[in-house]
Amino acid sequence: MRGLLIKDFCIISKNKKFLGILLFISLFVFMMPADMAGSFIISYVTILGGTLVLSTISTDEFDKSTMFLMTLPVQRKTYALEKYAFSFICSFACWGVSTAISCIVADSDIIEVVKIALILLVVLSLFQLIMIPVQIKFGGENGRMVLMGMVVGILVAGFVAKKGLLAVFKSEEALSLWIQGMIRLFDDLNTPLLIVLTIFAMAVCFVISAGISIRAMEKREF
Repeated sequence: MRGLLIKDFCIISKNKKFLGILLFISLFVFMMPADMAGSFIISYVTILGGTLVLSTISTDEFDKSTMFLMTLPVQRKTYALEKYAFSFICSFACWGVSTAISCIVADSDIIEVVKIALILLVVLSLFQLIMIPVQIKFGGENGRMVLMGMVVGILVAGFVAKKGLLAVFKSEEALSLWIQGMIRLFDDLNTPLLIVLTIFAMAVCFVISAGISIRAMEKREF
């Protein structure tokens, strides 16, 4: 796995577009209101770091590197797990740097910024756990199309769910009160218990996602 990680880091080190995007973000942030800058920096930069794995998968497929790697003493299971390790390293590094910058730039309490950062880390980690098996199973270009279809499906499902809840609660005010009640329910949970439940849920999601990726990689033909 160490050799695969070195390969992927060498690939992104030559990615000039990524550095250009980071420069654009840094300039854009200084033009944003202070209360919006923090969450934007954390979410966007963390997503950017996590999606670097997509560029490595696409590069592997573009120049037939995956076919060559499979002729080396590299197991398909190791290849799949390395993509998770690479994605988590990049996203966590970007998350840590962006959180530190947000604490400096954002005009709000540092504790609140850290809370928002932790929530965003969990949400974006779940996105990666969905993204990686899709990319491994369908490939770079087809994987992007599938992901776009999934996003559209989620939006449609959210719209349908909202309509269904409105039909149950009869008004947006009642629905809003119910949502606020659910949020307060989570706020009232014991913090250590909430952390343990979150870690357990993330571990389960990782096992499921990694299992799908390994199975898809083992079935691929090159």
